[in-house]
Amino acid sequence: MKMIKAIVRPEKANEVLNTLCDSGYASATRISILGRGKQRGLKVGDVSYDEIPKEMIMMVAEDEHVEEIKKIIIQNARTDKDGAFGDGKIFVIPVEKTVTISSGKEE
Repeated sequence: MKMIKAIVRPEKANEVLNTLCDSGYASATRISILGRGKQRGLKVGDVSYDEIPKEMIMMVAEDEHVEEIKKIIIQNARTDKDGAFGDGKIFVIPVEKTVTISSGKEE
């Protein structure tokens, strides 16, 4: 199993989540966050914004579904066909174990 964490633009989060759900990947957590990437924030005139609003989408999936999920996120989070700075980042992390709280069942 893998945990997929995707940092996306706020205006793209619903599109990403809806497409994931329509593709059979309904379980996800969405968190509003602040951060910056390589561009080190944003400067508009004399004002610098060190932290930019983003959305983090987290989900756990079986290894065989990770490539499809990444493709869905990339296709729906890009601002145009080639993408642009600030479109986001996807992290794929190994998951050693999951435990369902209500049943105590481990996987």
